[in-house]
Amino acid sequence: MNLYRLHGDNIVECERIMDLILTKTNPTNIKRGFASLACPFVEITFRDGNDTLNWRFEMFAGFNKNTNDRWDTNILDLLKQKGSLLDETPDVIITAVENNRENILLAIEFCSALQAGNQAWQRSGRAYSTGRTMYPYIYIVDFVKYELDNTDRSRKNLRFPNPAVPYSYISHSRITGNFIIQAYFKAEEFQPEYDKQLKEFDETIFAENEVANYIIAKLQNKDTSTIERSLIEKNFKMVQFLSKTAKANSNFTDLEWKEIYTNNSDIIKYSTDLNRFRFRKKIAEKSFSGKVRNFNDIVQKYSIGFASTDLPFGIIKKESRNYFVNDICKIYDVKDQKLINELNEGGDLVVCMLKGFKPRGDDNRPDRGALPLITMLAGENTQILTFVYGPLIKGNLDLIDRDIMELARRNGLWKSFVSLSDFIIIDCPIIGKKCNEVRIIINKDNKKVLLNKISEEQNVLISSTPNQYQENDVDTVIHSIFKYIVPNCFVGMCNPPGGDWSGLSIIKNSSEFRWLSLPRVSEDGKRPDHVIQIFNLFDRPLLLSVESKEKASDLEMEIGKQLIRYIDYLFEFKPSVQREFPAGNWSIANKKVNFNDFICLSAGAFIDYGDFSEDDYNNIFTKSGCDLLISIKSQDNPLKWLIKLKSKNALAEKVVTYIKENFKSDMFDTDIFHIEE
Repeated sequence: MNLYRLHGDNIVECERIMDLILTKTNPTNIKRGFASLACPFVEITFRDGNDTLNWRFEMFAGFNKNTNDRWDTNILDLLKQKGSLLDETPDVIITAVENNRENILLAIEFCSALQAGNQAWQRSGRAYSTGRTMYPYIYIVDFVKYELDNTDRSRKNLRFPNPAVPYSYISHSRITGNFIIQAYFKAEEFQPEYDKQLKEFDETIFAENEVANYIIAKLQNKDTSTIERSLIEKNFKMVQFLSKTAKANSNFTDLEWKEIYTNNSDIIKYSTDLNRFRFRKKIAEKSFSGKVRNFNDIVQKYSIGFASTDLPFGIIKKESRNYFVNDICKIYDVKDQKLINELNEGGDLVVCMLKGFKPRGDDNRPDRGALPLITMLAGENTQILTFVYGPLIKGNLDLIDRDIMELARRNGLWKSFVSLSDFIIIDCPIIGKKCNEVRIIINKDNKKVLLNKISEEQNVLISSTPNQYQENDVDTVIHSIFKYIVPNCFVGMCNPPGGDWSGLSIIKNSSEFRWLSLPRVSEDGKRPDHVIQIFNLFDRPLLLSVESKEKASDLEMEIGKQLIRYIDYLFEFKPSVQREFPAGNWSIANKKVNFNDFICLSAGAFIDYGDFSEDDYNNIFTKSGCDLLISIKSQDNPLKWLIKLKSKNALAEKVVTYIKENFKSDMFDTDIFHIEE
């Protein structure tokens, strides 16, 4: 039996990969269970031509992305050893276990968020950083998504990403010689008959089938070159579609993108030869401080547009660089000739202008992707001047002066700046002070050190038993129980840490209704972590709204009421889409769903790290206001999750009884669980 591992942010992203594999292999037999208390497994048997294959997948939900101590070894170390330098890592890493080691086959990122504005390149750091390791990388985008009005959840006009963003994946593939692409999957709201902007869209761009074929081929160590060419071509077709939606006087046209693609042109040289529009950063009036306006004027005077004026960067041609530097040095009163010479040294210069920081000084996360986007488009040898003008924390300024490499180690946004900038100019208001601070930093040596930082590749084989259990494990247990074990259940939403919370579904009259682009909170409501629908238990279907935490003490005051209020709030609006359940085609929903057609109960789920008494549970009920509590407790010998279900009222007690009486499955090994009486 071949053994593979899916290292994912959470159980949802592991299962999205499994769904692609199961759809393509069409197994004759499926067995599910737990390899350890933290790792579900799936074993499949399927036919491949005349051969019968047996594969086992172990899902490591919640790998060491934000911590270094959940597992005994960090799978991300394999990326760092090969040159992944940013604090941006993919959602899923697929490995094959051979000869007592794990070999990375590919990495995958999922995105169900709206791809518009700076959100479109927010995750470019992951593609760039993972792509330079020479492991294949696929960025799966659900297309399309709508921005919703905050008051009535009505759809606004469609917004598309800048075509330079998907093209950067093609460019990064060509520069590195590695396979890095964007792949588009058809989202629920892709309805050409509803939106005229989609009528000319070529649906052959959608790549669900090719991505599934690619994953299967990588698992079998087969040649993938034909699939790769097909996926790159689909990626470019999306570039052409998007370029037709953009304004031609300030963006490359579809014909210009085709010329770049066909000739594999150097995009910097192509832009400067074309010289069709200038670059000027759009900055809100309230964000001007210091000499930011002067700097922006100088950039506009000398710059050439780089793919689009909507991107936060432009090009200063080599022939204009001396004039540009002289003007910059005048407004900042720079007289140090050595510094001036350093700023002048080189060819064409890309100037990237970023606010960088929000009013309180915390990171503006999308800005992490701007420099990786430039580098994916033009390569690491491109000289970049990064201009930062957002509010800065005094402690960060002190660290810039003392040890900017240490600041890069501590902060992901600064890591991006220091890793990819040759020069950094800071003209920032300092929080708590009335005036701007200015720094002009020659950063070429730091960039060189970070880009060349690689280490000897180590053998890795991660134990499936973690060093500690976390909230991810609570979510994995809850999800497994209600999706695969307890009958007559429908998982309408699963939102573990780092998960996809973009949709909530319910079933009514053989139709699935789905709300998309969910708000985090709603009036006095809070978005649940799980919504499970249970049928045939009451006179109406039950919606169980669940909040999961690592510890019971983490449950918020009156969270039970908030969980129910959130669903009640959503039902005040029409669902986004609907379809015949389970596999009809999605259409735009045209009427509301009545909240009173359902019974709604709340539940809190957590890990029991001790022996909770009845008084302890009563206190948790009192604080949380939940109808039902689900605690899980680890037991080593025999290896089990001990599950305790506690009810607050008669309705919840009926749910508890139903779960206990129906806790069995022909397709899932339930020996890992023991429900306490």
